[in-house]
Order: sequence, then structure tokens, then C-alpha cells
Amino acid sequence: MTIRHRIAALVATVAMAGGILAVAPSAAQAAPPTPTTGRSEVGIQLYCGYYDGTATVRRGSKGNAVREVQCILNYWQGRQILRVDGDFGSNTEHWVKEFQRGWRIKDDGIVGSDTWNFLRDGV
Repeated sequence: MTIRHRIAALVATVAMAGGILAVAPSAAQAAPPTPTTGRSEVGIQLYCGYYDGTATVRRGSKGNAVREVQCILNYWQGRQILRVDGDFGSNTEHWVKEFQRGWRIKDDGIVGSDTWNFLRDGV
């Protein structure tokens, strides 16, 4: 399923649900959380519950912002391609570049404001 088809399916699902969903991950959770959706000024936004900012993260970064990126990338791929461990290594960099190429944005492997916007909003 293409990213654009996933967005259409996501929009339809949220429209049918008719509300804002928000879930924070549990420490005892065996599998990484699935992003939830909410409405913002720009439309639908994805959120896993690890981080809600837009700080730049890149290879070598660690922490909750990286976990958020990894979780959302798993969502966009429709399967778990990354372990959500908060360590921005070569595999995370590879999948960030793949995501960036898919949206035709600069494929530098760095998650800055443009990439965050596409990860969260798909636009």
C-alpha cells in the first residue's frame, strides 16, 4: 500500500471515529505502540506518545525523539521495520532516507522540521 493510500485510509478511519485519540505508551508494553491520530490546525497528526516536539535528530542521537521517529516509521511501513529503542543508528538512518525519498524531500537521513511535518501529517 502506498503512503498516499495509507493517508486516505487514515483520514477515513479518523472521520468515522469522530474524535481525537491519544494514548501514552505503558512501560510494561511488550510491543511498541501504534501511532494514534489527532486533529490539529493542519489536519491529522500521528503521535506515538514518546515525544511531541520537532527537535532535529540524526545518526548518533538518542532518546524519546528518536523513539517517536522509529515508531512512526514503523507505522508508515505497515510493519515493524525498526526496534523502538531510542538509538538513531544506521538502520534508522536508512529508513528515514527511504521515507524522505518517498515524499520527495531532501534525503539526508536527518529528521528536521520538514521531515517531522511529513512524519506527523503525511503532507
